[in-house]
Amino acid sequence: MNNGIQAGKLFFEEGIPGFPHLQFYQLTQYEPGSPFFSLDSLEEAQVGFWLVDPFAFFPDYQFTLSDSAKASLRIDETSTPVGVLNIITIRGNDQVTVNLKAPIVLNLAKRMGKQVILGDDRYSVRQPLVAIKQQAGG
Repeated sequence: MNNGIQAGKLFFEEGIPGFPHLQFYQLTQYEPGSPFFSLDSLEEAQVGFWLVDPFAFFPDYQFTLSDSAKASLRIDETSTPVGVLNIITIRGNDQVTVNLKAPIVLNLAKRMGKQVILGDDRYSVRQPLVAIKQQAGG
């Protein structure tokens, strides 16, 4: 799981889809033990993402990483520690969704990351994470 994910700099050789020119990011954990992280570009201050440890909310989440993704992340199946985080989005209607279709896969040893788009139709780009309930009154 993500027990080995630690805050610090990460290198995205191919950038992140939509931001291919940005390769260096700072990963920060919201608070110790929290499943929430932020990923902020070190090259453009206004670019950042909220991430979540998917296993905290979706314990059955699993996928097979393609050989090309393993190669680009320099992952050796027998010895490379790997972490997985997913981008979350706060949407209208007081809803937070998580992109389970395109996880951020991390080579924890080399501090490298890649957003991998899965061919698995079980997962959505807008999977509800939690519904935020509005409090009555004002």
